[in-house]
Amino acid sequence: MRHLAMACLCLAAAACGGDFSNDDLEFLNALPKREDLAAKLPASSQGRTGGGLTTRKDGLLVNLGEVSQLASDTDDTGRDFNTAVDGLLTLLESIRATSPTTREPDRRVWGPFKDKDHPGFDVRFVMERAELRFDYQLEYRRTGADDTAWWAFLTGAFQADAGIRKGVGTLSLDVKRAVQEDFAAGGLITLDRLDIDYQTKALPTRVEMAFTPRGGLTEAVRYTYREAEGGLGEMKFRLPATDLVIGGKLEDVELTTRWAPDGRGMGVLLVLAGDIQGAKYTECWNALGRVTFIARSWDFFNPTEGVRTTCPDFTALDE
Repeated sequence: MRHLAMACLCLAAAACGGDFSNDDLEFLNALPKREDLAAKLPASSQGRTGGGLTTRKDGLLVNLGEVSQLASDTDDTGRDFNTAVDGLLTLLESIRATSPTTREPDRRVWGPFKDKDHPGFDVRFVMERAELRFDYQLEYRRTGADDTAWWAFLTGAFQADAGIRKGVGTLSLDVKRAVQEDFAAGGLITLDRLDIDYQTKALPTRVEMAFTPRGGLTEAVRYTYREAEGGLGEMKFRLPATDLVIGGKLEDVELTTRWAPDGRGMGVLLVLAGDIQGAKYTECWNALGRVTFIARSWDFFNPTEGVRTTCPDFTALDE
């Protein structure tokens, strides 16, 4: 995700910052903003480093007071998650700054324009409304082709619920189709699809991002972020082929980490396959990212270390 490159909509031919009617704003408010989808990491995460589980040969052999490897992985993954969100939403932000070219009662169109970033292609953005549902597409065609030649690179939908930008939405990039159309997809070339599903209508809010590798030879890589009242955050993702413990097999693990705004957090790691399949590991850390509590389900002689009450209260995320 670090090298995610996005195709940006070229609207240089249009007037920016034009007049918007109240109805225009209703359409524009159906497009997600960064604050709707980005993971809100604690400020202290910027200074925490520890290598992460994926770079250690003894990922679960950590001592009280040491920098938490789970905290480090959470920070890194959260920043990568936000980089992907930023790249995708940069495209939509350019729409917000531009007046529609065509206005109909339940339809808005921006374009078509010649895309300077992709010579030989025209581009347009189309939004349609049906009561409280909005569907939109970023479409391309070869310059000079007729209206039947448009194909969608980005598609999205939003079902409004409880106010501005409150509801349920989806956002997808069809990279496979772009490749078939000889459209330069940049750093996305390793993917067939990028999909985002989100709900902002109630706490805890949820954003799930799925990366489908090219060719479908492996499962989509999924990252899920949730946010509860009080700024509590949660990230869930999988770490395949990780050498957590000494043995002959690598571990596939599912990691769920939660954090408070002050930087304290808790991680729960489930081993899905490997030398200790079925094992559960729990770890808590303080605002500096240092371990305060450890629990290992497979250790009968020393199952816990530290003080469990140092773990923050995350019951608001237990839904």
